[in-house]
Amino acid sequence: MMETTAIAITKTTGFEALVERAYREQNTFAGFEGTLESAVRVHFSRMSTQNHVWKRDAFRQLLLMMYAKKCYAVLRNPSYIEVLANISAFGNKTVRDIDDWTKDSLVAEGQLKSLIRHCFAKYEVPAFMENVFSGDRKVYMLWYIQLGRGDSVQKLGAFPVKFTAKMSHEFRQTPDDYTVGQAIRRAQAIGFGAAAERAEAIAWSSLSAGFEHEDFYGTVVRFIVNVEQEVAFDVLQNVLEYIAAMRAENISFSMKGRTWEALVRQSAEWHIAMAKKREAEGRCQWTPAPVNNYVVADEDCTIKIVQLTTSEALYEEGEAMSHCVADYEEACEEGRTAIFSVRKFTQGQEGFDTLATVEVFLENMEIVQAQAKYNEMICETSHAIIGEWAFREKLAIGYEYWTQQDLADIRQANEAAEAARRAQQQANNHARIEQRQAAEPYYRPYNAYADNSGGGDGTEIVKIFLIIFKILIIVAKCSN
Repeated sequence: MMETTAIAITKTTGFEALVERAYREQNTFAGFEGTLESAVRVHFSRMSTQNHVWKRDAFRQLLLMMYAKKCYAVLRNPSYIEVLANISAFGNKTVRDIDDWTKDSLVAEGQLKSLIRHCFAKYEVPAFMENVFSGDRKVYMLWYIQLGRGDSVQKLGAFPVKFTAKMSHEFRQTPDDYTVGQAIRRAQAIGFGAAAERAEAIAWSSLSAGFEHEDFYGTVVRFIVNVEQEVAFDVLQNVLEYIAAMRAENISFSMKGRTWEALVRQSAEWHIAMAKKREAEGRCQWTPAPVNNYVVADEDCTIKIVQLTTSEALYEEGEAMSHCVADYEEACEEGRTAIFSVRKFTQGQEGFDTLATVEVFLENMEIVQAQAKYNEMICETSHAIIGEWAFREKLAIGYEYWTQQDLADIRQANEAAEAARRAQQQANNHARIEQRQAAEPYYRPYNAYADNSGGGDGTEIVKIFLIIFKILIIVAKCSN
C-alpha cells in the first residue's frame, strides 16, 4: 500500500510537544531535515491557518491519537503520515468521532485501513478504494467518502465513465490489488460483455492510465471486448500504443470499420518504423558533400534541392517517399554518396511536398538515381530542375528518365508486341491441329452397327432383322 522508509522519533523531545509546535508555529524546515518533525511540518505548512482550519485540527488530532494508541510504526513513516494528512483533508466529513477508533491490528497498513473505514465508511466500500488515501487524487478519496455514506457508483462526482447498473456492480466486486483506473476499465469491459480474462487484460492495459477523450476510448474498449480471436496482452499493448499515436495525429481517427487483424498488422509496421526512427535519431550526421543546394522560385511556389546530412533526415525522407533511402546512411557517412531531396514549397501552405529523392555518386560526380514516391518515375518538372542543377554543379546525369510521350510509346509498343505474340500463338495452334488431322488414317475399322456406307437410311439394320427372323423360323421347324 505505502512506502516503508522510517524516520526515528527523537526521544529527547516529546511527540506531543513536537505536534503542538508544528501546529501553532509558522512552519520552517531549517534544522529539521530528515527528522519526523520535518515530515509533520511539511503537511501543516500546506494547510491554511485562515481557511478550512478544521484540516489542521483534524491532522493534529490524528497524530496525537495515533501516538496515544501506540501506533509508532505509522508515525515513523513519512508515507503513512501523508495518509493521515489526506484523511484530515476530509476531516469535516467523518461519520464517526476520530478518537473513538480502536486499534485492531499490529501492522501499520492494517491500522490505517481500519482508521479509514472508521472515519468514512458507514456502509461497505470496496477494499481496493482504501488505497486511494496513499495517493494524491483527492477526487478518488471523495468517491470513497461518497460510497461510505451510501451513494451509488453511478452518482459519484466527476466520474469519468457512464456506468450501467451491471458496471456499478462489477466495480464493487473489484479485486483488492486493483487501482481505481483499473477497476473502472474492468467493470466497463464486463458491462460490455467481456469474459473475465479479457476484462482483466483491458484493466491492466494502458487504457487504465487515464480517461481523457473517453468518448473515443470507450469505443476502443468495446471494440476489444468484441474481438473474437485470442488477444495476447503484449499485442494488445502494442495495438493500444498505435491507436493512441494515430489518434494524436488525427482527431477524426475512429474504430469504425476496423478489424483486429488489420490493427495488429498496422501496429507491427508502425512499431518497426518507430524503432527505425529512434535509431536514426540516436545516430550520426556527416560532412556535406561539395555539391551546393539549389533554389528555383516563381510567384506560386519555390522548389529547393536540399542535401540530407543526418540519419534522421534520411529516415524522414524514406517515410515521406515510401522507399529505402534510409539504408544509404553508411554510404553517406563514408563519403561515397550524397542524397538530395527535391522539395516544393507552395505559397500559403505549411510544410512542403517532396517531389523526388536524388543520389549523387561522388567518385565521378554523377546523378545515378532520381526517384519519386514508391520509386516511381519523377515528373517532368523535377527532371527539368534536376537538369538545371546538374549543369550548374557540373554533375553528369546517369539515371533513367522517360517523358509521358516516351512512356506512351513504350506502352503502345508493349501492347503491339503482346498482340503479335498472341497472333503467332494462335497460328501455331492451327498448324498443330492441321498436322494432327493430316496424320490420321483415311479408313475406319468396320462397325456392324454403324452406317459404313455413309448413307444413313437404315438398310443394313433391316437386313439384320430379316436374317434373325429366318433363323428363328428354322429353329421352330427343327423343334417340331
